[in-house]
Amino acid sequence: MLNTVGSYTFTIDAYLSDFRGKATLPMIGGFLLQAASKHAEERGFGYSVMTERGKAWVLSRMYIQICEYPTNETQISVNTWVTDINKLFTERCFSIEDKNGREIGFARSLWAALDVETRRPTNILDLGELTGYICKKTCPIEPISKIGQPKEEAKLRSEFTVQYSDIDINKHLNSMKYIEHFVDVFPIQMYHDKEIRDFNVNYLLEGHYGEKLQVLETGIEPDVFTLTMKNAEKAICLAKVGWAQPVGDTVSLLKTK
Repeated sequence: MLNTVGSYTFTIDAYLSDFRGKATLPMIGGFLLQAASKHAEERGFGYSVMTERGKAWVLSRMYIQICEYPTNETQISVNTWVTDINKLFTERCFSIEDKNGREIGFARSLWAALDVETRRPTNILDLGELTGYICKKTCPIEPISKIGQPKEEAKLRSEFTVQYSDIDINKHLNSMKYIEHFVDVFPIQMYHDKEIRDFNVNYLLEGHYGEKLQVLETGIEPDVFTLTMKNAEKAICLAKVGWAQPVGDTVSLLKTK
């Protein structure tokens, strides 16, 4: 039996980094999903096994906390483990380490297993392979919370039509594409001065190819925002985004050039 915790190494490629020479939040999110996929596949409850059973994993919620963004051409390790399982959901946690083994970020995620034909939830407890890998390793960030839909007036920040490069194998809006469209609503000056420290996302409904979607913003308090992605009047995804001063000198150096 493999270890309950899986560890996977990724390189921060320059061509995928932002103007500060740092990994973007969607890049880090993509690494987390790759680690989750590899961990599950190696232990017998990944994509290939689920496909044979007519099921698919669907990401329901994710909370990412980044203490320090890794820079270009450096390597990070993503550790992941399953912490809980019930009939409808399983929770998976992550820690992110720099090349020296220093923890620079954490994440929690909540997953459901859907029947591919009906798109309805199935009983996760039927996956006997998964229950044997439950791990009680601590994840120091807060449990994932439900994001309430804003009652305050929201500002329309962007509109887009779901295109070929936005969709996954099921022709639905890729989970990281939601995040890309969310982080793009903030002006570039904010990324000069601050960084996204906390990102909590709740996936409510699937976005489909050809649909025209809107992203709206509501300010909760200074440096904290709720973002809503809508299809007509129906919310399909919510995010709560917290900003903070960056760690290190990269941003201050850029501002002096």
